[in-house]
Amino acid sequence: MALLGLTTYRQNNDIKSMVLLLLFPLLLLALMGFIFFFAAAFAGPREMFYTFDLYPVLGTQSPLDAALSAIYAFWPAVIGIAAVWVLIGYFFNDWIIHRATGARAVTRQDQPELYNLVENLCISRGLNVPKLYIVDSDAMNAYASGIDDRSYAITVTSGLLAALDKDELEAVLAHELTHIMERDTRVLIVTIVFVGMISFLTQMLWRFIQVSSFTRRRGKSGGGMVIFLLVAAVASAIGYLLALLLRFAISRRREYQADAGSVDLTKNPDALISALLKISRNPDVAHVPSEVRQMFIEAPPSSFALAQLFDTHPPIAKRIAVLEQLGGHVKEVAAKANGASPAIEEQSNRPHSKGPWG
Repeated sequence: MALLGLTTYRQNNDIKSMVLLLLFPLLLLALMGFIFFFAAAFAGPREMFYTFDLYPVLGTQSPLDAALSAIYAFWPAVIGIAAVWVLIGYFFNDWIIHRATGARAVTRQDQPELYNLVENLCISRGLNVPKLYIVDSDAMNAYASGIDDRSYAITVTSGLLAALDKDELEAVLAHELTHIMERDTRVLIVTIVFVGMISFLTQMLWRFIQVSSFTRRRGKSGGGMVIFLLVAAVASAIGYLLALLLRFAISRRREYQADAGSVDLTKNPDALISALLKISRNPDVAHVPSEVRQMFIEAPPSSFALAQLFDTHPPIAKRIAVLEQLGGHVKEVAAKANGASPAIEEQSNRPHSKGPWG
């Protein structure tokens, strides 16, 4: 498994988490400056300086002056809000994620087989046993979460527990435990916190400008409302684009790495192949927000080809093809799994090709 570069991958995830944390306030300030620049260009710089009580940094009262003046005026508040938000994410990330998915905590007494499987895997690597949660859903899925030993957790759906046998369940748990070992969960949590922060600030900006447009309206008919509509629309569009760009910080390679880690822990690639085949039939936990679904072992692909560029998971067929290279027997497993998808069967009949590691 050393050829897969798991140690380097873990180090890269640690670096990526730190870079995201350091760049986050800068991204928020750049977003604010971008919004003020275009709002000033459209509605007039003077309107922006008056509405927000800005002091002109350059003295030119140009759109660039409005953008820099806004950054200069509001940077302490932006940095402070970002710091508070990160602290909230650090201390309450487990509560936020499990609240979003509707997960409930379980103990050894509630789920002895589930607990024993995870405990045995952790003992083999000298790890602390993460918390265990269950989402009551007929869908078949699982996810790992947390940023440290205090918050690490593995969550499975009740549908997954009902559908998988012991070996398949162990393979899925090993996959999720690998996400914890390789720091994938840390990057995911940081990204989800950032996307949530951008969404929150966008909504606050909408409300602030709306109030300003009514309480500080001048004689110009509709001037404040024009600013409101323009800035709010730009903020929403940029916030959405930033959310998509942040997804690129989460490499699809993480699923291949976690699959490889599962094989390393269980020495049973066929069990994971069989589990993925079953999961692919009904993976959609409909009530879970899209930002959190990227944490699941499987997220259904987008319907449109262009949107698939932003998918956070590689296709199941490609993942199974890589598992075949790691010793799996795709044809035999697919034959045993009733209703194997055509994409999987087609993939199993293709000649071997290079995987994501070359």
